[in-house]
Amino acid sequence: MKINKSNEVDILVKTPVKLEPEKPIIYSIKNNSKKTYIIDPYGFVGDSYWMLNNQKLIPIQFSRGYYSRYTDDECKNDLIILKPKQVMDTAIVLNYTERGIYNYSESGNYIRSIKSEHNKQNVTRLGCTSYIRTLEMQGYKVLEDSIVAKIPFYK
Repeated sequence: MKINKSNEVDILVKTPVKLEPEKPIIYSIKNNSKKTYIIDPYGFVGDSYWMLNNQKLIPIQFSRGYYSRYTDDECKNDLIILKPKQVMDTAIVLNYTERGIYNYSESGNYIRSIKSEHNKQNVTRLGCTSYIRTLEMQGYKVLEDSIVAKIPFYK
């Protein structure tokens, strides 16, 4: 299932996805272009929520704290550099601002509803501004993309 809008880069997930809250979901990212893209796995920001049997779930609590990067080495380790025609399987967070913790004990049909954007402003929110600027001077491009998807899960 393709979950993003861009034609130059595809973000794909095999559906339905097994609901395992303690494990990251692995997405396949495919560069269809001749450009090299910078993708922040924490750079998607927007609105998201869980549904169970077509009813919006209410979080049982919210996580605290935040993640930040301070050095170029941290940025090199975190940011995805997707070269032309490259395909990569990796974990990404489809909405970094989502802080809800949910109860998945009920059986039924779970759906993750996502609306988020990946752009330069969202990518530099956690640091890496100078590192990204250096990459852009080398011809790399920050992915400008959005995700609008309802991803089915199973238990």
